[in-house]
Amino acid sequence: MSWLNGPWRLVARLTHLAAPAQRRLWRGLILSWALLLLGLWAALSALTRVEEKAAEEAGQAYVSVAPLAAEVMDLRQRRGQLEGLPPLSAAEQVARDAGIGPDRLRIQLTAGNAPAGAAESGQTLSLHAQALTLRELVEVLRDLKVEAGLTTASAHMVPTPGNDNRMDLDMILFR
Repeated sequence: MSWLNGPWRLVARLTHLAAPAQRRLWRGLILSWALLLLGLWAALSALTRVEEKAAEEAGQAYVSVAPLAAEVMDLRQRRGQLEGLPPLSAAEQVARDAGIGPDRLRIQLTAGNAPAGAAESGQTLSLHAQALTLRELVEVLRDLKVEAGLTTASAHMVPTPGNDNRMDLDMILFR
């Protein structure tokens, strides 16, 4: 119980201080308490800002990744969707879906000279598309493989004469 005597003696001495000394003591205690609370508030505020910034960065990452993930899921869902159709019909459907009209598209079945992988089908397609935009070109190339299941034996792209913003595409395809 001797350890209890120390604090009580201190309190007894503080109560016997002169009035100006007691005022200074209380002012010092109140100021210390206020500074402690202010310091805690500043620390919590800084931690909150750090967490808000981390959450904002995570949101930005989500915003940039979500469309890519949706596109990948869409491609997986559409994979092989047109493989049941004959190669000619599948290629025409892919071109139509990309927005290429019959005025800019020519697809022909060619027999013979089939690449080694097309030996069982014996059919190859010759696709010629004119004045494709970049979006159309990417969609056609992607969907011929993904949706139609067609393999490219050869491809050749050249700028459209008179319009350097568009491309002409010649491809030999087989399944």
